[in-house]
Amino acid sequence: MDLGVWMSRGVLEHKREDDVAVQVWNLRRLPDGFASAPGPGRLFVAVAGHWRGFFQLSPRLLHNVADSVCPYTLVFDPRSWTAIPPERAPSLDRHTGYTVDLPTIKMLPRKGTKQENETQELCSLLEREEERE
Repeated sequence: MDLGVWMSRGVLEHKREDDVAVQVWNLRRLPDGFASAPGPGRLFVAVAGHWRGFFQLSPRLLHNVADSVCPYTLVFDPRSWTAIPPERAPSLDRHTGYTVDLPTIKMLPRKGTKQENETQELCSLLEREEERE
């Protein structure tokens, strides 16, 4: 199952650091059926109101019953980052910290190197800035 979350640019940069093989994202609650969904899902990321890309989630889901604020932890490899064409993201649901209203991807982009993905992301950002002017 796929989820969408919102991050600041700084947090996304931190989550994409490739000097570690594991990153995590904590949630207040999970959508119904998430833990029993077949196979690993994707963690879509929105920054500044637009979807930017996704990470492949690990099939591992951590649950800390002692944490009353964010007891669920999603695990992912930061090297799995895949940039997507920017698309307007819905508003954040403050009660859950995620959305299942995800971007419409007609065709998943070919997984490139980190440098190729960053170049694609920069080009998308420049295109959006030109549209605003």
